[in-house]
Amino acid sequence: MDFMKYEGEWYVWTIVLTSILFVLIMPKKNLTWAGIFMTIFLSGGLTWISDSIAGSVIDLFDLAKKQTTELSDAFLISFVPASIATSFVNFYKPQKKWMFAISFTVLCTVLETGLVLFGYMKNNDWRTWYGLPVYFIVFRFFFPWYLQLLTKKLVKY
Repeated sequence: MDFMKYEGEWYVWTIVLTSILFVLIMPKKNLTWAGIFMTIFLSGGLTWISDSIAGSVIDLFDLAKKQTTELSDAFLISFVPASIATSFVNFYKPQKKWMFAISFTVLCTVLETGLVLFGYMKNNDWRTWYGLPVYFIVFRFFFPWYLQLLTKKLVKY
């Protein structure tokens, strides 16, 4: 197995390590460790499903210029979106819902643009800005709902 053989792979490992370290050292606001693990597994699973459909089935983009999944692809898909989602849910404040939605939408767009600019991601029938409404809907509606569900007391004593 070759390491760092693809264009822009250094960028992938940089954002993977940075995002994992951030989640490990961030102050816990809305989430406990159990909530963090649940959010990571949920968002990681949703990312794998959506990226598999968009990248492999519909063939909108390629990562590392191949139709196979490389180690860097697996770490990128598994940890970066999950870390961003976990950070969002952990720090989210309903009073600032628009600021959070817009900020995290911009963050995801910038990171995706970096993947394209550094040559790791090649768009086929996809444009980076197509992700804007998807990111916005996820951060404005889905994850705030998820946080409410996660913090709701489901068992009465």
